[in-house]
Amino acid sequence: MLRRLFLLVLFQALVSSSSSSSSSEEDESGNEGDHTEEHPKKSSHGHWNYLDQDAWPSDFQHCSGKSQSPINIATREAIFDPKLPAIELEGYDLSDTEQLNLVNNGHTLQLNLPDTMRIVSGFDNTFLAAQLHFHWGTKEDPGSEHTIDSVHFPAEIHVVHYNSKYPNISEAASKLDGLAVLGAFIGIGLHENENYEKILSSLRDVSREESDTEIPGFNVRNLLPNSLDRFYRYNGSLTTPPCFQTVNWTIFNDTITVSRRQLAALEDTLKAGQNQLLNKNFRAPQLLYNRRVLSSFRAESSSTGPQVPFNPGNDGSSKKGRTMNEPVDSEETLSRGDILAIVFGALFFVTLLSFMIYACQQRKKTLRLKKDARENVIYKPATKEEV
Repeated sequence: MLRRLFLLVLFQALVSSSSSSSSSEEDESGNEGDHTEEHPKKSSHGHWNYLDQDAWPSDFQHCSGKSQSPINIATREAIFDPKLPAIELEGYDLSDTEQLNLVNNGHTLQLNLPDTMRIVSGFDNTFLAAQLHFHWGTKEDPGSEHTIDSVHFPAEIHVVHYNSKYPNISEAASKLDGLAVLGAFIGIGLHENENYEKILSSLRDVSREESDTEIPGFNVRNLLPNSLDRFYRYNGSLTTPPCFQTVNWTIFNDTITVSRRQLAALEDTLKAGQNQLLNKNFRAPQLLYNRRVLSSFRAESSSTGPQVPFNPGNDGSSKKGRTMNEPVDSEETLSRGDILAIVFGALFFVTLLSFMIYACQQRKKTLRLKKDARENVIYKPATKEEV
């Protein structure tokens, strides 16, 4: 857009100068077990899928509650709370000798985590990790569950934890203070994200529903944004049946980026059922009712609204993208191609302008010489003798 705007201005400038025309150019934990709880395949009430979301309340009573998730986060209405403690994680850097179970459960791609991973600060109790999973859409239909000012991101990651006061996540899932989910938005960057590739490289091994594989441990912290200090906080629910309203949600302000290829692999590889692609696995935003959304930082007002980082220009190994409501640095929004286009466009404009100035000067010089030549001619009437 910036490149097109620049070229348009350049075109108009050239037209006005030359008077000629030219062209340019989360969490979903149920009661299935310690690590498969969040996307139950079925319950005593029956089956569910993302195509029949309107029917969930009739089969799962909690899905009709007034503290449901996900929600739309209206940045201008979030309440700044300076007392919100920062999130501190422990045990996230796993040894590569530790094997992690990666599974396609028919609803999401889920990585089961050891309970040695924990949130040690940020809540009244310590919360132990159980699993992480993803929500995504298609290239045409972005698939984050939460939205920022009604805008969807390409995908979203949820890291699910349960209160250490309970023996396991199945027991904690239905308790009011049972769960804490860390959520972050995933955008599209210019480069591969090597940290996400540790999971995505095994997608073909779990392409079929109910298939699983083992992957080496790694630093799971690198799947989250660099900064954990800026986030939104609200009380909500699991985003899939049974929709227990027991989740303390933390949605980080900064984003993570993966390459278009990596996101396409997530969108096009996994199957649900026999031949159906597993995608668009996100629940529609739910009504907020009287709940408050807190913010750990002051939102900076902008006349154009928040900047939503669908395409941050950071490399894949750096997880941090643009923030969702801070002014965008103009350098950060330009790709290398944009910069080169502007540089060459500017050089072309300067060169053409110099040529036009030179041509104009030459024209004036020529006119002046012709005028001088006419002034130097002396008119002499012819005499009879000469006739």
